[in-house]
Amino acid sequence: MPSTAVFSDCVAVIRDKNLRANLTACTALVKEAELEFESKITHGQIYTIGRETLVNGNVPASDFVDLYTGRMVGNPAGRIHYDALLLAAPQGLCPFCAHRDVSTLDHYLPKTQYPRLSVVPVNLVPACNDCNKGKSISYPTTSQQETLHPYYDDIEQDLWLTMTLNQSNPVSVVFSVNRPANWDDLLFERVKEHFMSFALQRLYSTQAARELSGIKLNLINVYDSGAGSNGVKRLLSDSATSRAAYNPNSWQSAFYLGLSDDPWFCAGGFRNIG
Repeated sequence: MPSTAVFSDCVAVIRDKNLRANLTACTALVKEAELEFESKITHGQIYTIGRETLVNGNVPASDFVDLYTGRMVGNPAGRIHYDALLLAAPQGLCPFCAHRDVSTLDHYLPKTQYPRLSVVPVNLVPACNDCNKGKSISYPTTSQQETLHPYYDDIEQDLWLTMTLNQSNPVSVVFSVNRPANWDDLLFERVKEHFMSFALQRLYSTQAARELSGIKLNLINVYDSGAGSNGVKRLLSDSATSRAAYNPNSWQSAFYLGLSDDPWFCAGGFRNIG
């Protein structure tokens, strides 16, 4: 979806002739911003993109913000592009957390700081409301602070999410980023930043606590039926394999794999589930 087409459709419905003319004069600058974004997103250089309060010498950043909210979100001419971007999320899931439903578009770089990217499709990522509102860093100031961009960063071929069981009473779990051997330092730091920025440890651990409560009785029944720890391990391992076939880095995949690999849990530690 060309940025100039989206920008032009949004600008075309502005009634104020002066504002429409001023924004139209920024078309080439919007395209320039898109090209800069695309050239830097794959090289850890997004943080070098300059922030602006005024575009082309006479258009304040607020006019670009209004262009997004009033003409892309709030007008049929732009809404068609907004809705197309929303529908682009596979399975309708937020690509940032891979858990909640998509409900909005997130500006990878905030529109208030990078106004020329306000309606540029590569800067608009379908997201859930929590991920959209909860980012801890509004814009990166180093390469390491650049969170993953779903359109450009494909790490799902690598197993990077892991879960560790706390052998306590009640048991609890902790999710973390595991570094695959083929990752360089920058990618590892960016994935950790992404994990922290979107509070994925808290989200996944909360969901895992509920899942533990839901499987406790089943694990007790399997163990007490005579299958013992081997039966519990097999059940958990099968659950991990099934979920990994869909998404090897889902919290469910890491959760069941971590449980099946823990001898203490399989031998009866599951009875400590709260």
